[in-house]
Amino acid sequence: MFTRILTDLERKRIRAFNKADGEKSSALRGLATRCRKHLAQINEDLALIQEFLASYEKKKERET
Repeated sequence: MFTRILTDLERKRIRAFNKADGEKSSALRGLATRCRKHLAQINEDLALIQEFLASYEKKKERET
């Protein structure tokens, strides 16, 4: 399992863009394209992880 979705550089660029409402560079346009392309799968994975952890914690509570 990967422990992150964005690289440190991507986070830095996004924060700078959001803070300054900056210019859309080619790097940011590429990042936006990748975000749009993969967002549905990321959301599905996150929902599955949350469902798993809720079930796991519920079972853990029953065992104690």
